[in-house]
Amino acid sequence: MKATIENLNLIKITNLKDSQSVKLVGYELTSVKQVGNDYFFNTNKDLKLHQELNVIVDNVSLPLILGDVTITKEFDLKYRYDGKLGFEYFKDKTIFRIFSPVAKDIKLVLGDKTYDMNYIEPIWEVEVKGDVEGLMYHYLVKLENDYQEAEDPYALAASLNGNYVVDLNKTINLKASPIKVDPLSSVIYEGHVRDMTINLDVEEKGLFKGLIEKSSFLGSSVLEHIKGLGITHLQLLPVFDFDSVDDLNKDKLYNWGYNPRRYFSVDGWYSKDFLDPYLRINELKSVVEFAHNIGLGVNMDVVYNHVYEIDNYPYDKFVPKYFYRHLDGKMTDGAFCGNEVESTNYMVRKLIVDSLIHFTENFKIDGFRFDLMGLMDLKTMNLIEEELKKINPNIMLYGEGWNMETTIKSHAANMDNQARLLNYGHFNDSFRDTLKGDLHGTNKGYLMGNNTKIETVMQLLVGSPHLFETPKQSVNYVECHDNLTMYDRLLLTNVKVDKIKDYQDFANHILAISQGITFYHAGQEFYRTKGGVENSYKSSDLVNQIHWQASGDNIDKFKEILKHRKDYQNHYNKPDDVNLYFEKKVLYYETTYQDKKLVHVLINDYKNHKVVKNGEVIFASKAFKTKEKHLVFNKPGVYIFEI
Repeated sequence: MKATIENLNLIKITNLKDSQSVKLVGYELTSVKQVGNDYFFNTNKDLKLHQELNVIVDNVSLPLILGDVTITKEFDLKYRYDGKLGFEYFKDKTIFRIFSPVAKDIKLVLGDKTYDMNYIEPIWEVEVKGDVEGLMYHYLVKLENDYQEAEDPYALAASLNGNYVVDLNKTINLKASPIKVDPLSSVIYEGHVRDMTINLDVEEKGLFKGLIEKSSFLGSSVLEHIKGLGITHLQLLPVFDFDSVDDLNKDKLYNWGYNPRRYFSVDGWYSKDFLDPYLRINELKSVVEFAHNIGLGVNMDVVYNHVYEIDNYPYDKFVPKYFYRHLDGKMTDGAFCGNEVESTNYMVRKLIVDSLIHFTENFKIDGFRFDLMGLMDLKTMNLIEEELKKINPNIMLYGEGWNMETTIKSHAANMDNQARLLNYGHFNDSFRDTLKGDLHGTNKGYLMGNNTKIETVMQLLVGSPHLFETPKQSVNYVECHDNLTMYDRLLLTNVKVDKIKDYQDFANHILAISQGITFYHAGQEFYRTKGGVENSYKSSDLVNQIHWQASGDNIDKFKEILKHRKDYQNHYNKPDDVNLYFEKKVLYYETTYQDKKLVHVLINDYKNHKVVKNGEVIFASKAFKTKEKHLVFNKPGVYIFEI
């Protein structure tokens, strides 16, 4: 026989017999229904969930334990808190707060001392006198009979050994301001900290500081090299604390970082000293400060749609089930990781927003890319924008707005609801697939001479108005960290490598002249390969490391087209007029801004195409022939006239 709490005033007793009497001290019970062997009773008032309650069945006492109460709307509406959670450090005292309206008791273990916490609905709180900076801490949580150890979901600092009280005023003071770039002028470069440095001639290979150390091979640091390409924002794959790597033996395991463990802490895999909770904070801050000093923004890839392992993420130890999405009492799995974070719950939404505020305020992060954004809800995403723009009006926000099966579609942050997310960018899969072809190379895309979707290509060039309200919502890309690199994808078409390189240059240049947010994957400018590995999230350095190419015609052209985009950005931000037409297998894309006109000629095959001379050629993907009255283009590419 078992007694559980199913709602604020509903209990369930399993295997109860009709003849037995049921009592609950302090409450009146009313039998409401029987479903199989389950008997349900209403209480005359809400149950006090933080108190130990026992149901008396005849003369037998049954502990009343948690059932599905924490995943009810009534629970979410009743238990809400808008104050500070985690620890609040002062020199003479530190206040610890944790949300748990269902715990029977919580104790704080700080250093070698244990403190009783006080319940002030719906949080537990204790004030510890004296200076406790630098001490490790965790909690002992009693939900039923026993105490379980639990980490703080709001922990700001960690080492391999656990969580620490830190004074953020003792970390590096960031003096440089976040960059100010209009989304339509932004060019994002996506990279993984380890990938970008592990094969480079820097001292701190694979680590944060390796990004800002000078490389003789590059002639600069990685960040300076990226800035020199014409990039405005470096997007780092997840750098908050994640599982599936070994901080001690860094070469033992590899992971992209989409396995969240602590949403407020910096990961130690990228730190030189995994035992120092301050160092990892300062190392990430150093990267951001260096970037801002050279005019480069730093965006974080964040993962609020799932956690890696429920047992490692502590929320269930404080409020079982509440953190995760459920359907008919069972956890959903739209993220394919065994769980989904329930962003619609008030205190879950608060944790997400608080985490983003932490990185925006304390690390001056310039933007956030949301993994599987379609699993999150519109209200949360709009609150994120509202709160972060109070701190940084220029914050960049974008993500994967895919329509996920486990969400309520009308409330989800997916592309179908883009009109209600006007200041969020969405990865434009139509751009990727139309240009590159299908994922595994069965069908060729526009880049390789397929003109069957030429009308769509025209739409893509001007910000995809068939998909979005404004171009700033379109994140234009052909390659990112997952799936095949473009080079590996094009190898499947069985064409010569030289042609593949032409097609990839063509793609890079189309991205630069298209309206919307421009996005490149690290190494895309020099035909990065992962040896055909499609999803290299846990593959070795052999697969993932970047073999930098510092110079070459392709690099020069990449820099040139991005400089062109910057110099003529108003042609792509706010043209006075746009004209597109397809004639004799040549795509013409004309833009006018004030007194200047640009004519972009797009060639997607190796045939001779005669184009009338019309102004000065200011950019050409490949060499071309000049005749008396016309030019001859015979390689895929972008060719731009200024009139």
